[in-house]
Amino acid sequence: MITTLALHPAAAKTIIGQAVAALPEVQQAFSNGKIIIGAGTTNVMVAKALLGVEVKDLEAYAAGIITQRVACITTRSSRVGPWCLDKGVPVQADWLDFLDSMQAGDVFIKGANAYDQAGLIGIMLGNDRGGTAGQAVGTIKARGITWIAPIGLEKLIPCCITAERWMQGAVRSRLHLGLKCGYLTVANTMIVNEIESIKILSGAQAVQVAAGGVGGMEGASVLAVECNDEAHCRQVLQMAKKANQVSPLKIRRQTCAECEQPCFMQEKPAP
Repeated sequence: MITTLALHPAAAKTIIGQAVAALPEVQQAFSNGKIIIGAGTTNVMVAKALLGVEVKDLEAYAAGIITQRVACITTRSSRVGPWCLDKGVPVQADWLDFLDSMQAGDVFIKGANAYDQAGLIGIMLGNDRGGTAGQAVGTIKARGITWIAPIGLEKLIPCCITAERWMQGAVRSRLHLGLKCGYLTVANTMIVNEIESIKILSGAQAVQVAAGGVGGMEGASVLAVECNDEAHCRQVLQMAKKANQVSPLKIRRQTCAECEQPCFMQEKPAP
């Protein structure tokens, strides 16, 4: 039988986080290997599900953020670095040093700003050294570390390669509304969106049939889900209903007074 449901972005992040934590690759590394969970609002949900922790200050676990009318960053002084887990135990370590100790079979969990139907992910780079993704990608690719990308359907774009080409021009631009960013396209990551998450958590197949909304459902994904029977349908709908009780995420960007790269946001509107 077919049922339908809608998930707002924060609900989707919750379900994606639970699904990533349940992946066999993650469970294996959690028990016997090493895991890095990078900053990001969806990555936080992975950490909550995997470690059973409650994270109240989401701003501390985000860096680049699209909020309050621009793509910007959170306040630097409040940030906490990526989670580094050694056999399931959080360790205090510089994440780059920890990454240098990782090998094939270990897991790097980091979302993205976009992905496309070719399976590429796109990451906006607000740090001139490439941020977490830019500094990690060479080691990950050279050693065969598994990169898992938790990312919602709201971030699907036509082509990440095209986006990267255009963003190279944006870096050279003098005017911009929000943080000036580079762009990194990465192939061969394990993308986990709402569709994959429902399959992982319930075994049900799903397809996206609509998107968007109002009244708190902006950025929502609408899914049709194929269930085995009524009991299976109730399981899926209950999961969605519970996730949708999560409030939309409210994370503040740095103030314009804190900004080291002033943008058009600070200019007064023309009379």
